[in-house]
Amino acid sequence: MWERRYGFPRPERTSGGSRLYSEADVEILRLLTQALAHGYRPGEVVGKPREELSRLVLAASQAPTPAATGTPTLAMFFASLGRDELALVRADLRKAAVLLGPKRFVVEVAHPLCLRVGELWAEGTLEVRHEHMLSECLSAQLSVLRSAYEDRPGAPRVLLATLPNERHGLGLTMAEVYLAANYVTPILLGVDTPAEQIVKAARAHAVDAVGLLVTQASDLKATKTHVRWMLGELPRRVRIWVGGKGGTELGLRDDAVRIVSTWNEMDEAIATLPRGP
Repeated sequence: MWERRYGFPRPERTSGGSRLYSEADVEILRLLTQALAHGYRPGEVVGKPREELSRLVLAASQAPTPAATGTPTLAMFFASLGRDELALVRADLRKAAVLLGPKRFVVEVAHPLCLRVGELWAEGTLEVRHEHMLSECLSAQLSVLRSAYEDRPGAPRVLLATLPNERHGLGLTMAEVYLAANYVTPILLGVDTPAEQIVKAARAHAVDAVGLLVTQASDLKATKTHVRWMLGELPRRVRIWVGGKGGTELGLRDDAVRIVSTWNEMDEAIATLPRGP
């Protein structure tokens, strides 16, 4: 993945196509691993000279470690957000991701933050700009976590999307990271997508399931109509996973539809996916 995205490393190849790394490559890769462990993003460090990487790692190792200060709490995030200290919000998100790993970060930090920021906005404690800024910070950190996973040949594939007029996409990004961490290949189609385009994408990518995010703001009647139509158009082996608070209110009764309203239910759904040898 780094070869494609950053042009590094550039290993030699054997006659059989296997990669051969130089000692210099290995040394730089070890430094990069240490830098990522200290919270740097790949785009911030890949491509830097060895000497500069060594200085960054040395400086980071001499600073207080995340474990010494503990995982940031939700109260800490919202206190920083209320003061418009976005640099601190981003730093604490990186720290939490390093300490918890991708799955726990999604379950214990990202998802609760999304739920709580909506409540605080409704209470008048935070403004719309705060909600938008937190969403951007979370999206950026989730993208970093997703970039650590390369698609595996033979892994099950799940398409993620929302139906027309549903533009809340952060839940899709969280699901994308969670699936990737469970060795599932997520295909993020995005928000506000016509049902026929979702079906075409599902066929084109030979997915095993289609994950739809349905919030309480969704038009449930229209959503139900779309899902029923999709059931008739998708290959019968393809399941539809319906996530979000609105999913439990659809009242759909079909063996091909699965309500995935919690992360435990997501684990159960993942367990049903076909696995290659």
